[in-house]
Amino acid sequence: MPRSPAIAVALFAKAPRAGMVKTRLARDLSPQAAAEFHRLSTLATWKRLANSPPHEAFLYCDLRWDEFESVASGGRFRLQRGGDLGERMRLCLEELLGEGYGKALIVGSDAPTLPLAQLGEASAALDSADVVLGPSEDGGFTLIGATRVAAEMFRGVAWSRPDTRRACMAAVEDAGLKAVETRATGYDVDTVSDLKRLEQDVGLPASLESWLLRYGAPPS
Repeated sequence: MPRSPAIAVALFAKAPRAGMVKTRLARDLSPQAAAEFHRLSTLATWKRLANSPPHEAFLYCDLRWDEFESVASGGRFRLQRGGDLGERMRLCLEELLGEGYGKALIVGSDAPTLPLAQLGEASAALDSADVVLGPSEDGGFTLIGATRVAAEMFRGVAWSRPDTRRACMAAVEDAGLKAVETRATGYDVDTVSDLKRLEQDVGLPASLESWLLRYGAPPS
């Protein structure tokens, strides 16, 4: 049976609680400022995804959060399920594919200037691959997409390490799935140096530009 052409994109985020998100930024700013950055980054990324067809956007959060539920209305707000990040991503992809979407992608809220063209490239790659990763400059990835999943596809992967993407590619292939990477590369905003880069990014959302004017990026 032909695969559905419909594409689902899930934004993964955490509830913006001070001290529980962006902990590396919090060390140089404050827990409250770091949480506000995460909130604004999530909202800005959601706005871009929700207003960029042809895909359908969903917001997957670790906890219920009124503001996120309000913007992702109409059944687009969902709770993440599972233990570690790998299991939560696998269950998300499995859920969306099980609902009839031919392709499911996940992006994180740590890359508010992620080029939408990278989503298009990732989607096109899934015409001939089971899994696609969008490389991040820190050795991880800013997006992952799939047309098929396997229970062991993230087995043994250690997260937030310089070799995370390489380990993930190996685990996916060991699970019997064909994996590819996009040519486009993104970056996460985790440190003061990343904030300085974000200040110069042509894709900087207006809400984050205002936040940077209030807080500024402290010396690294």
